[in-house]
Amino acid sequence: MKKISLLIILLLIAVAPALAIGEEKQTPEQSEFSFYIDPLAGPEHAEFELTLQNLGEESLVFEFPTSQKYEIIVKDDQKNTVYQFSEGKAFAQAFEKLKLKPHESIKWRESWDYKKGESRVKEGEYTVTAQVKAISVNGKAVMDKQQLTDKKQMYIPGENPVFKGIHPEGSKGSYKIFGEARPIDGKFFYTVEDGHNELIAETEIVQHSKYPAWTPFTIEITLPESKLPKNGSLILNLYERSKEGEIIHTYPVLLERFVPRK
Repeated sequence: MKKISLLIILLLIAVAPALAIGEEKQTPEQSEFSFYIDPLAGPEHAEFELTLQNLGEESLVFEFPTSQKYEIIVKDDQKNTVYQFSEGKAFAQAFEKLKLKPHESIKWRESWDYKKGESRVKEGEYTVTAQVKAISVNGKAVMDKQQLTDKKQMYIPGENPVFKGIHPEGSKGSYKIFGEARPIDGKFFYTVEDGHNELIAETEIVQHSKYPAWTPFTIEITLPESKLPKNGSLILNLYERSKEGEIIHTYPVLLERFVPRK
């Protein structure tokens, strides 16, 4: 019995290095590229920014089986798909290649109006999954799709009852904001800030009609260059006030992003 036990122990010792080697082979090497999605949920639509970046010192060539470079899928808390980027779109059925030089990146942007069919989805938490549809990188098949997949959470706000169809125009301190409003008291307010400082104090806008009629409006804003942020975002805040004077039904509008010059 002792000889048999000793033999089993010796066999386990002999096999252990082989098992360890097998486990090492299953460990994926550090990827030479990265992919991620940044979802931004605004009052009326979501913006998706997808980034594919070459992290290495050599060029990378991504090969795709069709002209579709990526997929975006949004699911609700019940894991039901409420948005899919490729739905209803046609893609060329031909192999295509995308080359990224060392440390080069490419960005794609898409938007979604929160509609599933003809109805807007409800307010709440949603899961956004994005994937680059490449099947090979530098001629090597992509075996682990997770390397080209990113998943983020996004909170979709409820529909604003007072403001809709807001879109800004302009740049470098001169802007026009167009939209529709239906404030209960026939007036609403706005301020402009850069995330740290209030650049335009509360300003009142009086309309000729009241809730529930929607009325178009235009706001013109001019700021001197000295007040513009060097690094950051310029935000217009639309809102109305309750009878008690509290700010309600806020609607932030991005006027412009400023990036430091290199």
